[in-house]
Amino acid sequence: MIRFLFLGLALAALAGCWQNNVSRTYFPSGKLRTEATIQNYLLDGPAASYYENGNKKSEAVYRAGLLNGKSASYYEGGAKKAEAEYTDGVLNGYSTAWAENGQVQNRALFRDGRLISSDNAMPPEAAPALPDRAPAAK
Repeated sequence: MIRFLFLGLALAALAGCWQNNVSRTYFPSGKLRTEATIQNYLLDGPAASYYENGNKKSEAVYRAGLLNGKSASYYEGGAKKAEAEYTDGVLNGYSTAWAENGQVQNRALFRDGRLISSDNAMPPEAAPALPDRAPAAK
């Protein structure tokens, strides 16, 4: 009987070896701050972060440490802030940003990290200043 109990415990322990680990961090208050699936020391699977009020701050899917699929961020009140699509860590698909009131600020289409088109709905005076050229590599 003891052998069967030992065998059962050993099988249960080994079964855990094939599972992904879910890592969590917490605010000092004890509320959940982040939750992410880790495999072989890399993000691999769903990941999410939260505001201290419990609302979701961001969510994304990773594969072997790279963004893969839809990634979204949210305002503290819960409204969607931005959403983008990634393939192997590179923007690929639509990227959309919203104002807190839900109005679309910008919608862009990317293919393999290159901007294909953009519908900048943000008024020019509200748009962030962009540099004339990329900074020099160090």
